[in-house]
Amino acid sequence: MTTKPSATTRPSVSQRPYDTMPARALGRAAATGRDQAFLDAVFDSGIPSGYKAPALDQVILIHRLDDESGELAWMPDGRTFCYRMVRGTYGSSRCGRLPEKGPAPGLLFTVTGDHDRVTHEDDLDRFRVVSFVMAEGGSRTFDHVARGRGAGPVHQAVARFPSGRMVTFLTFDRPGLGELDPKAEICSSDRAVCFPSEPVPY
Repeated sequence: MTTKPSATTRPSVSQRPYDTMPARALGRAAATGRDQAFLDAVFDSGIPSGYKAPALDQVILIHRLDDESGELAWMPDGRTFCYRMVRGTYGSSRCGRLPEKGPAPGLLFTVTGDHDRVTHEDDLDRFRVVSFVMAEGGSRTFDHVARGRGAGPVHQAVARFPSGRMVTFLTFDRPGLGELDPKAEICSSDRAVCFPSEPVPY
């Protein structure tokens, strides 16, 4: 598998109170034995140095396209995260520590977007950019309120720590080419948390 060089985020260690035990996915975000082929595709392709593949009950399935494509995350403790995006033989990783201050109110971490494939001059109109967002809490549903042209749906998963703290994980994609829409926005259903989706705050 061709894997994009991983981006590892290691800002200063967060001083906020944090859970020392792993988060576990809620509902359909929880992995089962039926997801094994997909998990093999994700973890056999490599994980950034210094991080370990999670146990099955720690996997947070955000979005699955098929047995070889999708996005997932895991949090071994309350300030450490890993995110993997795979599309067949291509993949990218983000692992690191959460910053003390999030990029916007209600947000913990964002990735403006990773290409979903190796790009070539003859298929530049086909590649898409996949964004990843972590939000505090788990009771809100997020969706586009001003959708950029060609933007895909918002995929959402929620995980909970033993302390009761919850984190929401979001992924969504947009065409890799074309002008960004500065008015494109994603919000929680109660409008308490909103952020621009092209690009996300970083």
